[in-house]
Amino acid sequence: MKAGNIKGALLEYIVRNLLKTCGFSNVKADNLYSFERGGLFFVNGKGAAHDADIIMNPPIQMPFTYPTQIIFECKAYGPTAGLTVVRNALGLRNDLNDFEIVTKESILKRQNNSRASYAIETRNRFLFQIGVASVNDFSKHAIEFGANNKIPLLSLSWFLDRHSISQFNAIDQPMVDRFNADDIKNVYDFFKDRDGNLYADKYVRALRFLREDNSLDDIVTFANTTMNYSFAGLLETGDMVFMFARTRSEDNILNRINGFTSLKAEIHWSSNRPNVWRLTVYNSNQRDQRTEFDFYVPKRIFDHWKKFNLDKTVALDIKQQFFSKIFVFNGRNNPEVPFSIINIDREWLERVRQIQEIE
Repeated sequence: MKAGNIKGALLEYIVRNLLKTCGFSNVKADNLYSFERGGLFFVNGKGAAHDADIIMNPPIQMPFTYPTQIIFECKAYGPTAGLTVVRNALGLRNDLNDFEIVTKESILKRQNNSRASYAIETRNRFLFQIGVASVNDFSKHAIEFGANNKIPLLSLSWFLDRHSISQFNAIDQPMVDRFNADDIKNVYDFFKDRDGNLYADKYVRALRFLREDNSLDDIVTFANTTMNYSFAGLLETGDMVFMFARTRSEDNILNRINGFTSLKAEIHWSSNRPNVWRLTVYNSNQRDQRTEFDFYVPKRIFDHWKKFNLDKTVALDIKQQFFSKIFVFNGRNNPEVPFSIINIDREWLERVRQIQEIE
């Protein structure tokens, strides 16, 4: 087993589980336009069938458009993910979304104005969004290209601690060769399994391996623990943030939501960790119901702020411009209402602005 294969499969496993905890679900192959073969999932495009590392349905679909499916290309190599991998994602998106079957028969039907049927293939059509996931960060050019072409980027370094990322990067061939070949193959198969049931009979070896004291077990355990208390939030700009409850408890405000609840929030930051902001979310009707979450400021937004030397006034402008409304996916707790909307408390924001003007 090659170390690169294990790293890639582990990255897929973590990203897939993260999306599942946010309410995303596996796409089922229709065995024509999409199909599974050899444990891989393929989607047909104009050029060829493409191996989709991760393909999932979002928790909600928007009306007046084709249903969306999200595909994440997982890149587990190099200190940074560069422009090429993000540019390839744009090519893939165009290839899949522009794919249509046009036969000689359908072309001939267009000549008959009184034809009984449409000269198009009867099938379910999807709008594919392509994202790129990486273990480490993305280069500046990759971030710029992704933002300009609306390609979501996701790095494990945005929500795993430095120790876990170091362990991930340290996976190499000598390490993999020290493991039992049958054990590591079973772990690889489990990581690639879209259902991900570790307690299935076929994953006895993987279950035992991932309960032993090794770096793969450490990474998986920390990632799963983190995801149990995390939520994915979408900004109106299209940027994604991952919110982590500061208290390791199931008793947080997003877990208690039953139906639509009016949520407001304050956003604070500290000079010792300016790229990690704290979101204090509370029920606008019962302000004592509140929970604190930490999240990493999206890199392009943080870089914009750095141009102003982390100025406090500019920080307020950023909060108002980029974080006025956060859509939080919470399908695992409430499948019928799979998302919540957190609005920044404008009265609080205005009070803070007035205090800064006085100072």
